[in-house]
Amino acid sequence: MARGEIVINENNCRGCGYCQEFCKRECIVMSEDKFTPLGYILPILADSDKCNACGVCGQMCPHFAIEVYRFIKN
Repeated sequence: MARGEIVINENNCRGCGYCQEFCKRECIVMSEDKFTPLGYILPILADSDKCNACGVCGQMCPHFAIEVYRFIKN
């Protein structure tokens, strides 16, 4: 079960791949067929069940393109 969600702002993303590089759970991959409006390769959350919403991807993004939301159990 996913513990969080990431939202990638396609207008800010420059396809640098830092989010993929620093994701310890290997949840993020660079898409082979999705691009930002400016033509950069778009990262995608490949396995949401592995994501624990740690926030490292958002912290490492130099373009502030990633927002991380953590789900809270009731």
